[in-house]
Amino acid sequence: MNTASGVLFTWALGLIFVVGGLIFLFLLGDNNLLFGLPYVVVGALLCYGGWRLGKSAAKRAAEEAAEAAAAAAEAEAAEAESAPDAK
Repeated sequence: MNTASGVLFTWALGLIFVVGGLIFLFLLGDNNLLFGLPYVVVGALLCYGGWRLGKSAAKRAAEEAAEAAAAAAEAEAAEAESAPDAK
């Protein structure tokens, strides 16, 4: 299940990794690629995952709203058919 706190936590963790990796890349003298590049890659993957979680949650919410509207319209049509005419 995609919760808002899970998406927020994923984004925050990804940004921490990206910022830390960039700091390693620019400020670490020796082995800057050895330490910085993996952190940047992991952070970018986490941020992408957070973005995809948000998109899938929005898509799921839209599908559920469409299903609820269809069910309400179907129930209204069934009620209209079963009600006797008041002529």
